[in-house]
Amino acid sequence: MEPIGFSKEKARNILEKHDIDVLVASNPVNVFYTTGLPTLHVAPNPILYVLYNQYPSLSLVRRDGEESLITWITYSSVDKFSWVKDVSGIGSPKAAMVEVSDRIEKWGLSEKNIGYESLMPSYQSEYLRNKFPNATFVNGDQAFLDMRLIKSEEEVKRIKKSTEISEKAIKAMINAAHEGITDNELLQIARRTIVDEGAEGWDHLTMNLGPSDPEAPGIGTTLKSGDLNRFDIGTIWKGYVSDVSRELVIGEIPDGAEEVMDRIIKVQEYCVENIKPGLNMKELYNNAKNYHKSLARRGRCFITGHSIGLECEETHLFSPMKTLDIPFEENIVLDIEIWQRFKNQGLIGVEDCYRITKSGCERLSSLDKNIFVK
Repeated sequence: MEPIGFSKEKARNILEKHDIDVLVASNPVNVFYTTGLPTLHVAPNPILYVLYNQYPSLSLVRRDGEESLITWITYSSVDKFSWVKDVSGIGSPKAAMVEVSDRIEKWGLSEKNIGYESLMPSYQSEYLRNKFPNATFVNGDQAFLDMRLIKSEEEVKRIKKSTEISEKAIKAMINAAHEGITDNELLQIARRTIVDEGAEGWDHLTMNLGPSDPEAPGIGTTLKSGDLNRFDIGTIWKGYVSDVSRELVIGEIPDGAEEVMDRIIKVQEYCVENIKPGLNMKELYNNAKNYHKSLARRGRCFITGHSIGLECEETHLFSPMKTLDIPFEENIVLDIEIWQRFKNQGLIGVEDCYRITKSGCERLSSLDKNIFVK
């Protein structure tokens, strides 16, 4: 079993950069990333995720890149999914923490720098702090994000396949759309398409029909002629997520919507054309905002680029909420989303997945960006 995205060399460099002697993963996403163990909620059988409160899985990564894994003792198929050789089975939360602390002591790291996640359960972090009062505890969130930011070829393949299925789900919804169809019916079509295409499931099924709340479909809202309707889908393929959105109108496009969409697409394509390895993310974001101002007679659009992988929004690279002061690097995979509110029609926008290459951006999605009309 070979690692999917994890690299010992990359881990060594990142732990050295953050001055962490041992990094403890407790979040199922980071345990999966560092070990391959199927701890995600979309595993073929998500039993390790379901029983996490009783039989937690944790991994430890040393400064030299070597790993250890602690998981449920009854799970006998570790060798079929994980590349980690040092594995211990446990039968209780306390036993898990004893195994973690035993390794830290065995490695002579009791008074060293121990990295942990900010979302680590309190019983776990308190156990370690009480067990090792002379250790220095370090927030390891950024170290995990640094490991996951640059994608391997296998990770890119999985995100690309996920993107293809998300687009098929959006296209199926568009093909089935008609006046009077409900959001519940459209959600069923999206789910059925995703499963029929072989994906494990969906990360998000965001949808607004006209002015409805895009974050809360499923209440029986009906599609009406002349409304702007936005479908925003994230499929999960072998653990990896995509994020694509498109607009649909039945009948006549609302006055002014095409002009807004044309401007939004131009801003997205400006980002795509200018992103390249070495360019600072803050510089790109500021330039994109200025470019939008040169196009807009009125209205404010939201320009967002977020890293995508095991989570839809691993971290915001540039956005109104957060922009990193670091350069773009080859093999970052990101979603570029541009949107704004439109009259009483909810949101209008476009988003696609891209991979940063040596020379620029490779588009992973393929759907036409303009408003679909039926």
